[in-house]
Amino acid sequence: MFFRLHRIVAAAVLLFLMPLALWAQVAIVVKPVQLNYIQYESVFVRVAMRNLSAHPLAFGEALGLKGSLQFEIRRSDRNDPSFVRSLKDASLPDMTGVILPPGGEKSYMFNLSKHYDLRSTGAYSVKAVLRHPQLTTAYQSKEAHFNIVRGSVIWSRTVGLPLLDDSPEEDQFDADGKKIETHRKIKTREYRVLSYFTGKSNIYCLTLEDKENVYMLRHIGYDLGPDLRPKCEIDFLSRLNILLPASTKVYAYYQYNTDGNLENRQILMKIDKAPRLVVDPDTGIVKVVGGREARKDVDYEEIRDIQFLEDMREPKGTMLDEPLDDGSIRGPESLSAEEAAKRAEERATEEKKPDLLDGF
Repeated sequence: MFFRLHRIVAAAVLLFLMPLALWAQVAIVVKPVQLNYIQYESVFVRVAMRNLSAHPLAFGEALGLKGSLQFEIRRSDRNDPSFVRSLKDASLPDMTGVILPPGGEKSYMFNLSKHYDLRSTGAYSVKAVLRHPQLTTAYQSKEAHFNIVRGSVIWSRTVGLPLLDDSPEEDQFDADGKKIETHRKIKTREYRVLSYFTGKSNIYCLTLEDKENVYMLRHIGYDLGPDLRPKCEIDFLSRLNILLPASTKVYAYYQYNTDGNLENRQILMKIDKAPRLVVDPDTGIVKVVGGREARKDVDYEEIRDIQFLEDMREPKGTMLDEPLDDGSIRGPESLSAEEAAKRAEERATEEKKPDLLDGF
């Protein structure tokens, strides 16, 4: 009787330990960089993996090393069990070259928008699933959550595209050979400044679109309240000129053309009055009046603590070893003023942040 009871207890202990042996080989965590993403923005997540086995785990081209990382994404605001579909012809994130030594940890950034259709607004859940021929089972993370939002329209303007080609259109004729009177139609696009909450900050986004396409989506600054909203003017070439407060003393000026390209930029300091945009009624030229251009050595103290949008161009974090998957929505390409005081002294030498895998 005692022997039978001993065997039952041993079997129960073995059954209890078997899942631990399986599930203890790889710990994996997924975390969105933001809680909220504006519609059509690239959705970034960080994935951290820790190898808890006594053997190295390498991902390569050979059949015995061809592991994979994929994501299971669902609309959590719908009563729909189906996964968000992958984009047509989109492959899984490439893990080739990743090596997890025994006990080692790696973390990477992935742009989900390159692989999955995340254009619709709503609430989403995501899991990361890791597979490898050397692993006896697939390993998956807990669910993480993010939202796709529309944002609030702060300012918008529809503009006509400038006609850079002066050559006449080809003549058209009807069935009787009579010339048809045609007039070249002016194509239009719309600039919009949107505000939305990322989960940590309220920020401004600039978009350029028409009925068929979104040509540009850029983070341009932090929403500092209704008294410090961006000022916008359109010039004679339908370019958007935008003056954006970065603080009560520091202003950023950008000029974008109708293709969404940044043509001009400045960092300006307030003197007696804040800088402002002025349109010449005769020429349609837009000028910045007031203030002066920032100088690194003179204005360093004023610009040191400003979170310029250079810091938002790519999500950062100490758990990020290397970005496997790029394709971020860019902010204004370099703010100058000696790269905004060397990017505010590399954000005060980058404060230490907690590891995603703390607790495993």
